[in-house]
Amino acid sequence: MARADTTVATERDTAPAQPDEWRLRYMVGDLTHYTEWTTDFPTVENYYEQYRRGDYAHDVVIERRAVIEG
Repeated sequence: MARADTTVATERDTAPAQPDEWRLRYMVGDLTHYTEWTTDFPTVENYYEQYRRGDYAHDVVIERRAVIEG
């Protein structure tokens, strides 16, 4: 007879949850620029709004990466 897995999902995870990191990617002319990776999303979001509304940058994108330490 099969039995259900009663372990909680957090007990099965092999890596502890870490905060995601964010950065801004934007183009000026033909060159791609990046900001530093940071866990402070509101700062990156603020830069996004400024660059998106500005005249010199285009293709402004917020990038995210998951951080796994283990």
